[in-house]
Amino acid sequence: MSEEKKKSKVPPAKVPPVEKSKAEIQPDVAAADKQIPETSQAKLAEKKHPLQFQELRSDIPEIRPGDELKIYYRVIEAGKERIQIYEGTIISIKNSGISKTITVRKNSFGIAVERIFPLNSKLVQKIEVKKHTKVRRAKLYYLRKLKGKASRLKELR
Repeated sequence: MSEEKKKSKVPPAKVPPVEKSKAEIQPDVAAADKQIPETSQAKLAEKKHPLQFQELRSDIPEIRPGDELKIYYRVIEAGKERIQIYEGTIISIKNSGISKTITVRKNSFGIAVERIFPLNSKLVQKIEVKKHTKVRRAKLYYLRKLKGKASRLKELR
């Protein structure tokens, strides 16, 4: 009876073993980081530094590189305080929680001036977005080389 059972069974088809590459064996660390949603990363950062997230400002509008802004900045000189308006184009944004900064470039009397503003600072009174422009880069450092009309950006509609 045991011989009949052996005969009735069909041997499984042999499949040649496929070798796995090293990339398949080891998980891709970069891909694992990309799978974590931004909101959960923000929540994790908030748990690490809860005091910093209490001080984040909520009145800042949504800004992107290439946007033209009006920044109302409080300047204290010789014990006096005044509001200075700085108009220009965002050429870079450094995202890092409470220390988030933007670099704004403007042309003042033919001379290009760049200034870095900390967004969560209490010295920044207000930010107004004048217009959103179409750009395909995160850092617009190439604008430093351009002069005059060549440095204009197309407005988004």
